[in-house]
Amino acid sequence: MKKTKDIPVILYPPPAAFTQDDCDCACALDLIPTAAQPIGGLWQAGNDVIPLAKKLSQDWQAFYNPQGPAALAALNPPAVRLLRSFQAPRPIRKSEATFAQPLIQTGLIHPVGAAPRPAAESQVLSAWLHLTDSCNLRCDYCYLPHQTISMSLETATKTVDKVLETALKYGYKKIKLKYAGGEPLLQFDLLQAIHAHAVESASPHALELEEVVLSNGTLLTGEKAAAIKKMGMRLMISLDGTGAAHDAHRKFINGTPTFARVEQAIETSLTAGLDPLISVTLSAKNLPALPETTAYLLKKNLRFSFNFYRENDCSQTARNLDFSDDQAIQALSQALQVIETNLPSYSLLGSLADRASFAAPHQHTCGAGLDYLVAQPSGKISKCQMDFANSVTTIHAQDPLADLRSDKTGLQNLPVQQKNECVNCQWKNYCGGGCPLVAFRATGRYDSRSPYCEIYKFLYPRLLQLEAQRLIFHASKEKSLSV
Repeated sequence: MKKTKDIPVILYPPPAAFTQDDCDCACALDLIPTAAQPIGGLWQAGNDVIPLAKKLSQDWQAFYNPQGPAALAALNPPAVRLLRSFQAPRPIRKSEATFAQPLIQTGLIHPVGAAPRPAAESQVLSAWLHLTDSCNLRCDYCYLPHQTISMSLETATKTVDKVLETALKYGYKKIKLKYAGGEPLLQFDLLQAIHAHAVESASPHALELEEVVLSNGTLLTGEKAAAIKKMGMRLMISLDGTGAAHDAHRKFINGTPTFARVEQAIETSLTAGLDPLISVTLSAKNLPALPETTAYLLKKNLRFSFNFYRENDCSQTARNLDFSDDQAIQALSQALQVIETNLPSYSLLGSLADRASFAAPHQHTCGAGLDYLVAQPSGKISKCQMDFANSVTTIHAQDPLADLRSDKTGLQNLPVQQKNECVNCQWKNYCGGGCPLVAFRATGRYDSRSPYCEIYKFLYPRLLQLEAQRLIFHASKEKSLSV
């Protein structure tokens, strides 16, 4: 019988690590767990699998797989030896079948002559319901004009009906509704009514329903938090730092700070049993405080997401939001060091990668124009909430999703293979080239790489390395695993 230290162990992020991405964007890529596969025939190690440079504890090795289906795997020394034994094609022996399955599931080994793995397709149809354009804050980077308009219940229910109809037509297994604004808690009665209609409409069709409230937190009360919990919704709260770092961005209409109210909202949501995602928008104003912000979030065991500032027409009057590559790299490096000393129980891959998704290889950065509808209060539909001015269709159209997909006049969410600057990049299948709107604003082209590209190239290998360390650290706590 093998000793524990001689047993191959392969660790990789579970599918659940990627299902909590509630950023204010068209992120809707869900990873379907890979089933156990037959082990007949000849197998070999993938030629494009890349060992990550930094040495891990107890000689573990982390590997990055540009082709997937898993981006990351951490192997103990026996597992590394098993992987290397497949450098030349060979069959999988019965005695090693159990240990070989994780190598198969992560794509570290593959059948000889196997066809290239197809890019993942989303199983989720997402819809952003813009309940109101009104807001009690005036954030520096906000992309909305804040007109006093709100969605009617009739428009809201029609939107849900059209999303449901579209999901059934195209074979989606799940719909995700994002209730946003402005500030959606200003229309809390409407939100509750939409939820009741969505649940009633989706349940006969066995469609999974996921709902998320995207809020600034300042209007959250214990009663509202309890109602959100009871309705089974999740909550995203925007917090850009602690104290002055947050208030530099996010103020009430009269200019007074909001941090204390948002911090209280987080405590209120936790008391209600919610597990809020904290959305942190990074600009030159709060980047210097990023290490302190990260330490604060980790200390409170809060899930969080870093999002880079995206210039827009409404934010042009705000000054000093843009940052250089060097500024971002310095702040992110310090934040990663903070995380390394306090590795959380949850995965970091959905937290720090900005618009990239390491859930599975994919061709498009996000679902804009593909699997995502943004419903305005009037019932007009856009591809992205940051592109409201360019509505394409309406909820009354026969097939709004087809209209979005066929439109060639506005935002073009091109596959990464059509971005010449990206085709030879090892990160292309997870990055997708970055936000197309950001690229277009910087270059006038949708087929250009992201202006944040150099930051991403710094960040991604270090993020994967850190996630490998996290997996090993928490696995070592289990009595069944000796590392």
